Amino acid sequence: MSGGAPAADTSNNIYFLTGNGSFDADSGGSNYGDSTVKLSTTSGLTAAGFFTPDNQQNLNTTDADHGSGGAAILIDQPAGPVQHLLIGGGKDGVLYIVNRDTLGGFDPAANHVVQALNVGQGIFATSAFWNNSLYIAGNGGTLKQFTFDPTMGLFGISPSHASATGFQFPGSTPSVSSTGASANGIVWALDNHTYCTQQAPVCGPAILHAYDAANVGTELWNSSQAAGNRDQAGNAVKFTVPTVANGKVYVGTRGNNTGDASGSSSVPGELDIYGLLP
Repeated sequence: MSGGAPAADTSNNIYFLTGNGSFDADSGGSNYGDSTVKLSTTSGLTAAGFFTPDNQQNLNTTDADHGSGGAAILIDQPAGPVQHLLIGGGKDGVLYIVNRDTLGGFDPAANHVVQALNVGQGIFATSAFWNNSLYIAGNGGTLKQFTFDPTMGLFGISPSHASATGFQFPGSTPSVSSTGASANGIVWALDNHTYCTQQAPVCGPAILHAYDAANVGTELWNSSQAAGNRDQAGNAVKFTVPTVANGKVYVGTRGNNTGDASGSSSVPGELDIYGLLP
C-alpha cells in the first residue's frame, strides 16, 4: 500500500489491499493476490471478506498491483443506501468503493462494488475524506477533489476541483486539518518526488503544500515560497505523509544518501514542524 497503514472500523475489523500474487480465495483457498481484504479480530485474525477486481489475472501478469494504493474508511452514512464504505485502488488508477459489510468477492464477469472511480493516474497513495470530499493525488497527476453525494451514496465521476500543481511519482497521500467537523478545512500534501534513492530523478527537499479543502484549486501556501528558503523542508522520503497534531504539521525527512553501499550521508535527516508564525 505504498507505506499506507491498514484501516480499522469501530467493530475492530482491519482492512488492507494486496499486490500481485497467487489468488484462489474464490474457491476457498487462502491466497488473496490483488485484493481488498477484511480481517476480523473477534477470535484472532481471520479473513472475513474480500473484493478482487474482475481483471485480477491481468493485474497480476502485468505488474499492475491492486494494492499499490491504501485503504481508507469513509465516515458512516446512516441516511445513505450503503452505510459502511471503504475505498482503495492501485496502479490501474481505479478507486473501488466497496460495502464494508459485503465487500463483493470475485466475479470474472463483473465487479460487485458500490462504485468504480477512475482517478486517471496510477495510485501509490491513500485517499483522505472530509466533509463529503475525497482527496488524492495519483502518479504524475494533480491533487484531485471528488464530491460525495450522501443521498445517492456515490461520488461524482469527474473531480469537482483540482490543484494547479502536479505531483510526480509517487503522487501524494493528503492529510486534512479543520476547525471541528466542517470549518476551515486545509488539505496538506507533500511533493516527495525528489526522494534521493537511485530510482529518484534527483535528491532534494520535500515540498509541503496547503490547499483550501473547499476547493483545492486554491493553494494557500507551500514550503518553497518564502524568501531565503525560510520554510524549506529536509530531503524528501518517498511515501511519507504530513501528520497534523497540536495545531502543527509534522514532516519527516531524510539525509542525502542515495542507497549506495557506504550508507553515508553528508546531510542528516530532520523532523520539520510547521505552524503559524508569531
